[in-house]
Amino acid sequence: MSKSDKGRVAGKVAIVTGGSSGIGRATAELLAAEGAAVLVTDVAVETGQAVVEGINAAGGKAAFLRHDVADEAQWEAAFDRAAEFGPVCILFNNAGVRTETTPLENVTLADWQAHMAINMDGVFLGIKHGIRAMKQSGGAIVNTSSIYGIAGASMIGAYSASKGGVRTLTKAAAMECTSLRYPIRINSVHPGFIETGMLDTVVEEFGESFIKKRMISATPLGRIGEARDIAEGVLYLVADSGKFVTGVELPIDGGFLAR
Repeated sequence: MSKSDKGRVAGKVAIVTGGSSGIGRATAELLAAEGAAVLVTDVAVETGQAVVEGINAAGGKAAFLRHDVADEAQWEAAFDRAAEFGPVCILFNNAGVRTETTPLENVTLADWQAHMAINMDGVFLGIKHGIRAMKQSGGAIVNTSSIYGIAGASMIGAYSASKGGVRTLTKAAAMECTSLRYPIRINSVHPGFIETGMLDTVVEEFGESFIKKRMISATPLGRIGEARDIAEGVLYLVADSGKFVTGVELPIDGGFLAR
């Protein structure tokens, strides 16, 4: 990773949740390369610290904080820690979970609540404290939803419901900020099939040749995406390139939702 000459978010301070791997890692690295100081948060401490060490070794500016996004006190600590770099003006609300494929009739209440705690409560808390931090000086929040926050899919009802909630909460929060005249833009990204650790768990469950063939055949562009593909979309939304964009759901899915 080398520092970009563009510096599209130069001088800005960002928080990236779920930043230890996959989409979060790729986005933290891209934002840092484009000039932002980045607080990387995750419950995976060792890998998160490694991400930060890599960013700093490449000439960027980053720090790591262990952060359970379902815990409001830890959100307050995250914003306090990030503010040591300066006013926080970017939040990538990315941390999320997806458990094993299960028919709805067999989903336990505990499993349902686990999805909602991370995927919904965590996003809500990030938006809440992001608004508080940015309502005077301005900023941008991007929430990670999914193609299955828009399209239905069998056997992942709890995940789909939580990601659908992220989609509509994003729109509600964006409209609220405009009505209150807060200079905050809030959007969501909807990844398709992306090479990440979460995809690896699906592959382990169903077998690589079977599941990847199905994913590729369901994607009009004919391939599985890369974490960097999502990171580029996030950068667009938080940089000046997205200054007239709010309340938008941005699918980055190789054409999946256009079928």
